Amino acid sequence: MMAWRTYRSTSARLRSSALALWLLLLSPVAAAQDTLRVEVGDTVKISLPKKVKDENRFFYGVAVGADVVGLAMKAFGSEWSLMEVMARVNLKDKYFPVFEMGLGDADHEGNDLDYRFRTRAPYFRVGIDYNFNKKHNGNRLFLGVRYGFSVFNYDLVSPTPLEDPVWHESQPFSHTSLRGSAHWGEVLLGLETRLWRFIHVGWDARIKFRITQRTDDVGPPWLVPGFGKNDTSGWGGTFKILFEL
Repeated sequence: MMAWRTYRSTSARLRSSALALWLLLLSPVAAAQDTLRVEVGDTVKISLPKKVKDENRFFYGVAVGADVVGLAMKAFGSEWSLMEVMARVNLKDKYFPVFEMGLGDADHEGNDLDYRFRTRAPYFRVGIDYNFNKKHNGNRLFLGVRYGFSVFNYDLVSPTPLEDPVWHESQPFSHTSLRGSAHWGEVLLGLETRLWRFIHVGWDARIKFRITQRTDDVGPPWLVPGFGKNDTSGWGGTFKILFEL
């Protein structure tokens, strides 16, 4: 009788120990039930955290580029060209602050009067573009604004003396290093596409309008560096190759 009671007591203790061991083994599984789901059979599906969407990124990098239109005009012997490079920052793939700088070059012979106009000076623009394309695929539709300015020297030279229409007297006409400055605004519409990996191409059309301009009393410049042919407004455009970094 004593042996039977000893057996029952030992058996009960073993069952209690076994139950405690099972609970201990199952506790990690219960704690991981948010990430593991075991279905019928041997298949185990694991739920992983979702990747952060690109929409949450703020900084997408920078890009540098150059306009090939001005280089082509210079290479083919045009009497004027605007050769420029640019740098920009990509914020949320929506906002693109832009800095552009270039060199305006002109060597023009007047049609109405026998004179020659020359200038070669830098210009600068700052502005921002807005991308309307909601997909982050490298293809972009831009609406942008620019503020441009240039301080430059220019020459007005006539190879032959000019005749006074009233007194019919000839006077030499040769003025060099005349001073000029200009400020203007631009509104542009542009497209851009990814050509290969980090290489993009883009083009735009721009309308330009003069804000202020100062020139020498001798005569106005035929061309304003960065703006184009001297007028109160005008059209322009670029075709750029860009490298996104």
